[in-house]
Amino acid sequence: MKSSLYWRWGAALILLLVLIALSPAFGATWDERALQAYGEQIWDYYRGQRALGDIDVGFGYTRIYGGLVEFLSSAAQHVIPANQYIVRHGVNAVFGWTGVVFVFLMALKFFGTRAAWLAAALLVVMPRYLAESMNNTKDLPFAVLMLAGLYYILTIKPEYPYVSWSHALKLAVAIALALDVRSMGLVLFGYTGIGLAIAAIASGERSATRIAATAGRFALITLGGLLGGAVFWPWAQQSPLVRPIQAFFMASSFSWGNPSLFAGQDLAATELPWYYLPTWLGMTLPPVVIAGACASIARLWSIKTSRVQLAAIWAFVLIPATYAVVRGLTLYDGIRHLFFIVPPIAVLAAAGWDLALSLGPVQIAWAAAALLALGVAEPLAFQLRNHPNQTVYFTPVMGGPRAAFGRYEMDYWGNCMLEAVRWSATQAEQARMPVVITANAWEIAVADASRFQSLAFRLRQQGGYHLDIRLLKGSRDDVIYTSRLPDILYRVTTADGTPLCVVLPGPEYPQLAARLAQTSTRSSQ
Repeated sequence: MKSSLYWRWGAALILLLVLIALSPAFGATWDERALQAYGEQIWDYYRGQRALGDIDVGFGYTRIYGGLVEFLSSAAQHVIPANQYIVRHGVNAVFGWTGVVFVFLMALKFFGTRAAWLAAALLVVMPRYLAESMNNTKDLPFAVLMLAGLYYILTIKPEYPYVSWSHALKLAVAIALALDVRSMGLVLFGYTGIGLAIAAIASGERSATRIAATAGRFALITLGGLLGGAVFWPWAQQSPLVRPIQAFFMASSFSWGNPSLFAGQDLAATELPWYYLPTWLGMTLPPVVIAGACASIARLWSIKTSRVQLAAIWAFVLIPATYAVVRGLTLYDGIRHLFFIVPPIAVLAAAGWDLALSLGPVQIAWAAAALLALGVAEPLAFQLRNHPNQTVYFTPVMGGPRAAFGRYEMDYWGNCMLEAVRWSATQAEQARMPVVITANAWEIAVADASRFQSLAFRLRQQGGYHLDIRLLKGSRDDVIYTSRLPDILYRVTTADGTPLCVVLPGPEYPQLAARLAQTSTRSSQ
């Protein structure tokens, strides 16, 4: 037993160190500059250097989002002497690691040791999960905290008192932390109520006193979750029992004005077809995960133990997805708004493959093991070949990134911009002069350029720049046209040659080219 624990903790520690070590290779994302400022203000508030009312929540919909990750990032930046975005991504990597731990624990609890290791492995080899773990400070931490909340809901005991006080505290904390990222964490209260009701009914509870006591514990979990959910959420602190609910409905009615590239068409968020979400799930989840999740359905009939929990995990995945499709909620940038359903899918996939490995005769189990190994190798190979651009994984069933180019959004986070910025810094070092860059995704470029002292940034309309970095995001015609320009100096591509972003010469490029020629001549003499 002890050796097993040593293996688990040893593997967990190694994974944590690997994820943190990988995180600096990933670039900034669209809102990181604003979120960084948000975190600094919350940090100043808790240090007594800023009043609550002086925290600026005017950027976009910042007010309806909690600042947990931003606060933690700011706190870490005051301890770790490194670029602020490198530290932010390290903090995010810890959340990604936490998600792997919880899928392991969930699968271990309900489906056994083998399923636990499978769940952790399947989540880690998902290219988009690993990518989101590096720099998505909204959707990834929220997905992990929703997973933690689901775990504590699924582990409600089937006998009175159903939730001990320590269990209730853990559940309340998980819900509070989820709310401190996104208001959608409110749905965990609903799942908690349903879980308690199912446990009471299953136990045949008829005591009015016990039912009242259970209702009281649920009320305390709700109160603790709401109050705790405002700790790192300045806007909600002004009315912690009301504003999280207001934010939930504000987020549900949010409308995105920019078009999305879907199936080769530029469509407004309000015009997306009902199959937008299922299509993105099918394109971006590795086939081995989809196959395992489908196989897990057989456990509802073949194995009596944990059938309720298996059904609950499926419900956790299907209910929000179905609601989003039926209600036609605003979706864009793939599945990022419903990314919280991805980690539980890894648990379902592990349950399915565990069942397949248990089948007899032995030849069937060996065949399943071979298919599993091949299935895991595919997304793992993609990650190794495309690091740090795992975020553009598309299933080989559709032809990978090359088949998706010009038809679907590619690197909507702009992660690839860091490589283009780094190349620009290399040009500055070779020319032995400061280089000025501009970019269409200027917020990302400014954040990435902060890592390099040799670079400065100017907006395109200001002129005077040497290099122009273009993220291939926008309308289909613009993306294809830009990718084919004849004067491209540098391309950031996937392993199969799919372009993600390009570097073009700016009006001052002749000056840089001349200096590069001079330094090249001197070095060759």
